[in-house]
Amino acid sequence: MLFFKLINSSFRRNGKAYGPYLLATSMLVAINYIFAAIGVNHSPHRLASSSATTAMINISANFILMVTFAFLLYVNRFLWQQRSSELGLYSMLGMTSRNLDILTVIEKVYLFIGSIVCGLVTGVIFERLAFLGLGRLLKVHNLKQPWIEPAVLGKTILYMGGFFVILMVVDLVKLHRLNPNQLWHATAPAPKRHGWLFKLLGLLGIVLLAGAYYITLTTKPQISAFSNFMTAVLLVVAGTYLLFIAGSVIILQFLQRQKKFYYRPRHFIAISGMLQRMEQNGASLATICLLCSAVLVALFSSITLYAGIGDTVKLYAPKDVVMITNQPVTRRQQGVIESVAKNHHAKITSQTSYQATTTQNGYWRGQHFINQGSLEHMTNKTTNSVIFVSSHDYRKITGKPAHLRDNQALIYSPAKQHTGQVTIAGHRYQAKNLSQLSFAFNPEHSIYAPAFVIVNHLPAGLPKMNVTGFNYRLKGSDRQHIRFENDLQAHLQLANMQLTGRYNIHYLFNSLYGGMVFAGIMISLALGITTTIVIYFKQISEGYADQYRFKTMQQAGLSKRETTKSIHSQVLMVFMLPIAGAVINLLFAIPAIKQIMTQLSFYNLQLMITVAVAITAALMVIYLLIYGLTTRVYHQIVDNIH
Repeated sequence: MLFFKLINSSFRRNGKAYGPYLLATSMLVAINYIFAAIGVNHSPHRLASSSATTAMINISANFILMVTFAFLLYVNRFLWQQRSSELGLYSMLGMTSRNLDILTVIEKVYLFIGSIVCGLVTGVIFERLAFLGLGRLLKVHNLKQPWIEPAVLGKTILYMGGFFVILMVVDLVKLHRLNPNQLWHATAPAPKRHGWLFKLLGLLGIVLLAGAYYITLTTKPQISAFSNFMTAVLLVVAGTYLLFIAGSVIILQFLQRQKKFYYRPRHFIAISGMLQRMEQNGASLATICLLCSAVLVALFSSITLYAGIGDTVKLYAPKDVVMITNQPVTRRQQGVIESVAKNHHAKITSQTSYQATTTQNGYWRGQHFINQGSLEHMTNKTTNSVIFVSSHDYRKITGKPAHLRDNQALIYSPAKQHTGQVTIAGHRYQAKNLSQLSFAFNPEHSIYAPAFVIVNHLPAGLPKMNVTGFNYRLKGSDRQHIRFENDLQAHLQLANMQLTGRYNIHYLFNSLYGGMVFAGIMISLALGITTTIVIYFKQISEGYADQYRFKTMQQAGLSKRETTKSIHSQVLMVFMLPIAGAVINLLFAIPAIKQIMTQLSFYNLQLMITVAVAITAALMVIYLLIYGLTTRVYHQIVDNIH
């Protein structure tokens, strides 16, 4: 009975720590439950991109599970520091190691039960809302979802139970390694000495970040673009930790050695205070920076792709239906088109046809296009594709004459402009840029950006293809449009690569990118909760540390106003460093993300900039709001000395 009284008393005394901890842990339990419930639901398996969407959901679920475990480990360290002095006092008053073990076990059981009950109740309540949101993003209204998934409940309890057992073992090991006096002084920061290895790590952090940023700035739209980006991410993670832990201290120590600069009242207080804070908080601030960076990148990538679905669909299908055949459309095929349209009460309009060369893949070396031929011959150097169209067909489709000589060409390239003397397929052309081309598209749905080259005569020796496109009017739902396009493909006996329907491709991208946005939002929510609690606990630790600093600075002769102003400016600067680092990371990540998106036929740079500015502004507002709310707790702790 005594043990329960002591634990309850500790919970009441340390409510500022345990309350937010339980709230955050419950939210993470709820998110884990929701993702697990979606993972076992069979409705998403009926989507056009079911395998990709399901894989994305499962990867996101595993990622959030890892975030949850990392969060529990981090916060457990802080709770241990809060509890260690109490345990040391109990030990000094006569409690045995076994008694302290029992207290630790009871505490973890309390926290586990509170987290799992509140989390699962929240997850069950908001599960339906999450399914509605997912269905809206996927534009699917028949996602069936049971009220409670017993198997998922058991799985979530099992995972969280395992995590809390690990935390309990960690605490028990710490407990048996420390004597009562060490427990009592566990919260006091140990003095740190920095040798040559520490300085080397700081310089290494700068080098790693510079290397990561160089990779993102020089990444090209190749197969290796994603792997290059992931390499840069790993370098940023390592570099950020080293820079915040060691690099910042080295810079401040360098300023300390500049005696004329350092020994001024304003600089002396600011630098010495910041040095102490960065020594104690470097790793935590790096964690906050990386969490904010992850939120920005996840939301930027998913929202940009989802918002640009319309542009991407046009590049796959410039008309409602696009057919690619070896020969011009025959009378029989035209009859099939009209017959299927009649059966579905659809009216065919704006039918056009033209001949072009098949897609030639390769890469640009200056103004020379190195042609590698079909997709089978591509290499890591492959970055582009080229399609030739005659000036006659260009005029037939657009109604505009090209007015070209035999050595001249118009080039439409959404990824990069090509003007002046260019050499393509063994022919040299004087090229002019074409800003718009209504019939430009990506016939092979490949990852390479197609450039359309308008010339008087198609180059000899290159294989040809016939492209037929038309729009249609059909009164009915999206499902009826998709059914018409599927029937048309079946009756014409064309492969997926030979017939592309706009409604079909739109549905595919909605299910793919919609799932990506949902995963991005849920991951950002989990990371946001983690970031909030990390900031909150850092504010508490700063508050307790600043109690002592207030006393010391006032004893040194500073007024209360000067002391308050100095310390608050330092705290503000410390907590602004992570968000500034996150914005810098996003700015350098955008060029690499742009190259990856180029391989997904996305070229809308203006939309990318708009989304980047919007989510950065939103995150900064939320970050400042969190900082402002957690600062209240900081003031309550610090003001206890006045």
